[in-house]
Amino acid sequence: MKPRERAVRALDLEEPDRVPMFELEFQYPEEIIGEPYVLSEDQTGWAMTVFRDFLKVDKEMVKRGKALNVTEHNSRVLVETCKKMGYDIIRVGFVPDPIESLRILRRLAPDHLIAGSAGGTIGIPDGKTMTEIVYRIYRKPEDFKKKLESRIKDEIENIKMQADAGAELIFDCTDYCLKEGPFYPLWVYSELIFPFLKMLVDAAHRKGMFFIKHTDGYIWPIIDDLIATGIDALHSIDPSAGMRLSEVKERYGDKVALCGNVDAASTMVYGSPKQVAEEARRCIRDAAAGGGYFLTTSNCIYRGIPPINSLTLSKVGKKYGRYCMLR
Repeated sequence: MKPRERAVRALDLEEPDRVPMFELEFQYPEEIIGEPYVLSEDQTGWAMTVFRDFLKVDKEMVKRGKALNVTEHNSRVLVETCKKMGYDIIRVGFVPDPIESLRILRRLAPDHLIAGSAGGTIGIPDGKTMTEIVYRIYRKPEDFKKKLESRIKDEIENIKMQADAGAELIFDCTDYCLKEGPFYPLWVYSELIFPFLKMLVDAAHRKGMFFIKHTDGYIWPIIDDLIATGIDALHSIDPSAGMRLSEVKERYGDKVALCGNVDAASTMVYGSPKQVAEEARRCIRDAAAGGGYFLTTSNCIYRGIPPINSLTLSKVGKKYGRYCMLR
């Protein structure tokens, strides 16, 4: 079965030939294919956040970017890495031109499910914006809502452009909860978050795209309303927040596909390959039966995770995720 078909079957809550895999990001491709990402001097956003510390000690990343088409290069590196790891979904990332990258990914990986990203709903604010957001929610709710409407309108157009460029899946990685539970009072989710999230989901569905929602944290107080927005899959059922994959599977496995949840905060970073393998096999046992499951970490493959653990997770999925072995 080809990767795209495998992923689509799981998103349709069916059993493919084996449990499909992906990662939201893979931050050190040089450890897998011997070639790193590069950055352009004027690149901004998440890529610069991820590689800021790395760039302090290795300016080669930007120097190489001067002589290369960064979007073309990083897209190719991403595809080669995902293929080597056995991933079924490839999500665009670390490029100055995401729309062009989607076209490149579609060309280089026609057998994979190609994914873009969208946002726009309010998540957990950082320290710089927290006071302003809370103030506007409570003191200027109508003004705040109008601004959200404008943001969501822009994101809907962004979803349409990504679909036209070849994306068949949208990820939304806005975090809604802390380890202790929801960041906002529940009325904020029901009035100011989930109605707008549903608009994004509906926009993706109108373009024939799937929609996967990521959020960290303890999400039990909001999970019913979150799933009711129509998302196709939930990532990552955060184990560090006490979320149990088996319990979510039992209660919602017939409504939404599940993605996760080998602990990226502890097992993947500090565990041995044996411990990673044991946790990955437990995740497969807890959620694979009946289909609708993706084996992933609970976040992404970030710098700091030993490459051997990333490779171990991939090998376990390929070896033990076959449905013929799960019966």
